[in-house]
Amino acid sequence: MTEQSHPKILPPHVALGSLIAVIALHYLFPTPLISEPFNLLGILFFAAGPIILFLSFGMFKKKDTPILPGQKPSALVMEGPYKFTRNPMYLGVTLALLGAAIYLGDLLAFLSPIVFFMFVSIRFIPREEKLMEKLFGKKYLDYKKKVRRWI
Repeated sequence: MTEQSHPKILPPHVALGSLIAVIALHYLFPTPLISEPFNLLGILFFAAGPIILFLSFGMFKKKDTPILPGQKPSALVMEGPYKFTRNPMYLGVTLALLGAAIYLGDLLAFLSPIVFFMFVSIRFIPREEKLMEKLFGKKYLDYKKKVRRWI
């Protein structure tokens, strides 16, 4: 079965699915870990995530290159958030999920950012990096030496 012949589970599906699951678990099986007012720190992380995500989207739009995983990039983006992390979109989602977990203050809520982080680190990032190496060669390899995968 080829990559194109079956439906893909994409990072946004995993992020949303895991967030819904941990919110349900929070109400069904509460496991308090962080209480008020400390849980309010989660709002900062939750807000930072989409900011990084949308800045990254803007960089892709500016270079007119596809955003969705699995699509062939037409440009190597190294500006904006890409100066600090090779995966700012994934970082933004992870931070938002971490923020939600902190805000919920529930031990089980921390499964969401962990699941997302592991999913993209195993399923998407290695393939995306191989594709970038194939398409952009030395330029991408040099970028990879200078900028960390996450932070």
